[in-house]
Amino acid sequence: MAEWLLGADEAGRGSLVGEMIVAVAAVPRGLIARLREMGVRDSKKLSPQARAQLYKELSGMIPFAVTPVRPAEIDSENLTILTEKAIASAVERLLPRIGGPSGVARIVVDRYGRQLKLGILLRRLGYKGPLIVEEKADDRYVEVSAASIIAKHVRDARIRVLSSLYGVRGSGYPSDERTVEWVLEAISRGERPPIIRYSWGTLEGTGLRVKKKPSGKPVVTLDDFF
Repeated sequence: MAEWLLGADEAGRGSLVGEMIVAVAAVPRGLIARLREMGVRDSKKLSPQARAQLYKELSGMIPFAVTPVRPAEIDSENLTILTEKAIASAVERLLPRIGGPSGVARIVVDRYGRQLKLGILLRRLGYKGPLIVEEKADDRYVEVSAASIIAKHVRDARIRVLSSLYGVRGSGYPSDERTVEWVLEAISRGERPPIIRYSWGTLEGTGLRVKKKPSGKPVVTLDDFF
């Protein structure tokens, strides 16, 4: 029976335009060295062309699952909670493909903020093993590097689709002047594209900014532990 290492990462968490993409990759322990030799590493250290090639190769080698988180969801709920739900959703879809939770040796997640309920969500899926949430896990664990490549490649592909459909310019991030110009131009024309995150500070002063309700601390009940 294979011993699986699961890695989770996201792309587009801070983007102004488009979805956040959360990916979970399942890597058999015996393939770790092979993925390193292939050049699997933190997606930020790879060119788009290298990510695309590695994504193609990974697609034929390992199982993975991707969960998109829509801008409307991000505008209405705590981003950390949404990230945890998306990770758990991807893990849930992966488990039947790898023989269930008993064969999973560990789950490693690139740090996304203060951990709230991820451990509880994973226990509900039957996973009882270690959960590692670390800064720069995408650079330290091959399974997280694989998830990083998958998430980044999928997000880049979706941004290209949004460019074709809506005329989005640039990377989608608020640090990109081309993206901000496109957003402000669209708003000035009276448009309200559903692909924009209206709770972002970039929209301050436009009359369209959405203020999230304070989320407070997550409510944890006894039922969460059973």
